[in-house]
Order: sequence, then structure tokens, then C-alpha cells
Amino acid sequence: MTRAAARLVIVTPPELAPGFRLAGVSVVTAHDPDEALGAVERLVAEEKGVVSVYAPFLEAFAPDLRERLERSVTPVVVAFPAGVAAASPEERRARILGLLQQAVGYQVTFGEREP
Repeated sequence: MTRAAARLVIVTPPELAPGFRLAGVSVVTAHDPDEALGAVERLVAEEKGVVSVYAPFLEAFAPDLRERLERSVTPVVVAFPAGVAAASPEERRARILGLLQQAVGYQVTFGEREP
């Protein structure tokens, strides 16, 4: 079986899908975490790019599954924030550093080291 080329696939609620589609991103819609789980399991078996999952869906997955997805190299599975509240600069920085660490494989430090 030939695998598809690497791509970005978003797992999102239907109300957010049009915006991603307008940006040219592949979209899989899910109405709830259970439906998202089925989509993510299928995508992890089929994709070799990046699977981005609506954070509230991902947070509802079992902790052991989230940990396995976080360790996934192919595809890389990341959450995209719900956008319901503005994150503090520290939270945004921590999220970006976490994504970089997952993608690069080691911790990246910007500026001075924190104690």
C-alpha cells in the first residue's frame, strides 16, 4: 500500500471547518471528543505529516492515549487552542516551546535560561 505525501490535517468542530478550508487545509470534522477520537486513530494510521486536533477534543482523550500521541513522530500530533481565552505571554511561550520540542526532539531555549 502506498502512503500519501505528508500534509497537514485538522480535526475540528464543524463550525471551525470553513476557515481552515478557506486556508487550503485538509479538514476532518467531529462533533464531539468520541467522534474526534475515531478520526485521530484513523489519521494516525494513514498520515505521515501533521495532525492538529482541537484542544478540547484532545484534552478529553485518555491520558495514556494523549501521551502516546505526544510521542508520535509520524505523524506529529499537536493541539490547536480553542481560542476562548487569551493566553498569557508565559502560556503562549510554553506552548510554542512545547511544540518545538516535540517537532525538533529536544528543548529549545530562547534568551536567558530560567532557574
